[in-house]
Amino acid sequence: MLTPRAALLAALATAAIIATGCQSTGSAKATGSSQAASSATAGGATAASSRPPAHSEDVTIAACANDDAGYAAAKVVVTNHSSKTSNYAITIAFESPDGKTQIGTGLVAVDNLAAGQSSSPQDAISMQTPSGIYTCKLADLTRFAS
Repeated sequence: MLTPRAALLAALATAAIIATGCQSTGSAKATGSSQAASSATAGGATAASSRPPAHSEDVTIAACANDDAGYAAAKVVVTNHSSKTSNYAITIAFESPDGKTQIGTGLVAVDNLAAGQSSSPQDAISMQTPSGIYTCKLADLTRFAS
């Protein structure tokens, strides 16, 4: 049996491998950065979609803009709405405004977040330099008790 930390690392490794080879499907987009399953746009507005990942209410994309090196990036805040201390593995997708082209993905891991507690803003960076406006959206989320 894997320890919670080993399971989180395995989930992150799997997400990185999957993200490298394909686009995410069935992910959430919501208008505005104050909503939990939010997506934000670097320089523009976003459209809404219907099926957010499970527990998407725990994740807020607080910012969506290039980092100092010019890579597509997002600031992610996690709030544990469950009744138990939890670990999170999160994938943020960086896409063209129409959602037809994925620029890249960024991963965020938050360990041992107590029930009712929020994380400090976490960086999700794509390591890809976008050529124009892009959106940041929650592509995948795994939450499990610590």
